[in-house]
Amino acid sequence: MTLCISHADVIRCTTNVSASEAVKEYDVIAMTCSITYSGNWAPVIRWFNSATRQNFTDDDITLTTNDTTVTSQLTFEASIGLRGSRMVCVVYFTQLPTPLTTDATNVPSYTDVWMSPTLRVTSLSK
Repeated sequence: MTLCISHADVIRCTTNVSASEAVKEYDVIAMTCSITYSGNWAPVIRWFNSATRQNFTDDDITLTTNDTTVTSQLTFEASIGLRGSRMVCVVYFTQLPTPLTTDATNVPSYTDVWMSPTLRVTSLSK
């Protein structure tokens, strides 16, 4: 039996959205969160809209995983409907099919959350 010991570091996130500046309708918004971990069990990264509580689909997300880091980039187009929303990145461990390098079934207890600045989307039309 192989023991699974996983530990996750603090999530690091960036965005091209400023807390003090508005974005124009149809601008492309990018948000990236990355976490370094050790062990055989990689954390999961999930994105959702704080206002609607709806998850973003895989079409909006680029995920990169290696032996020690998981990086997720959310890319979407600004729209008036997103005005006042914040995008939320949640990192956690979940029970997935057991990694090939471990027989462990205990899921590490860890959650971290990052929230984007509030989206101030301005309309192009007057």
